[in-house]
Amino acid sequence: MKMRSAVFILTLALAGCGFGRVPAPPTVFDLGLDAAPVPALPSREPIAMTFQAVPSLSDTSVIWRVGDSAAPKAYATYRWASSPTELLRQRIAERLSRQGPVLNERVSLQTPQLQVFLSQFEQVFAADGSASEGRILLQAVLVQGRTVLGQKRIVAQADAPTQDAAGGVAALRQASNDAADQLAQWLAATLKPAPKAGG
Repeated sequence: MKMRSAVFILTLALAGCGFGRVPAPPTVFDLGLDAAPVPALPSREPIAMTFQAVPSLSDTSVIWRVGDSAAPKAYATYRWASSPTELLRQRIAERLSRQGPVLNERVSLQTPQLQVFLSQFEQVFAADGSASEGRILLQAVLVQGRTVLGQKRIVAQADAPTQDAAGGVAALRQASNDAADQLAQWLAATLKPAPKAGG
């Protein structure tokens, strides 16, 4: 009984719920400026990128869950500035552009196209609420013409500094950078480097 009460109290605290109170305006987060170091990778030819996600990541909710629960929840008074889908797409495009142009559409069928599908972008708590992490899961497929050059499953996670929405956002910022860097490193290993000027 005590365990159930503790879980219930934790759920209310995490969701930011209150009884008999006028709800405060939501606090809005984004992924911050892209100021973290990036891996030193060779230049490459332009690529096109498409980005899709599960429907639950198409709005601005800040999502959390406990362990492997099949019941994700959203903080009541916290929101993303844009959908997680759009925020992560922008961060990945920013980081990949360090090695070469990232286009919205292919210039020709021979332009490599990176197809990204995002299935998880959330704060995941330990069962007792004592710790949490930001966790991102995405699948990437690289095609050129009608040929699949490769595919990559990327899992990025980072520990949250605090067990609340702000801590989850901080962890997801770090995990977003990690996911983008994993993609960049995979592309560098999969695609031929761009020819050197005058070479």
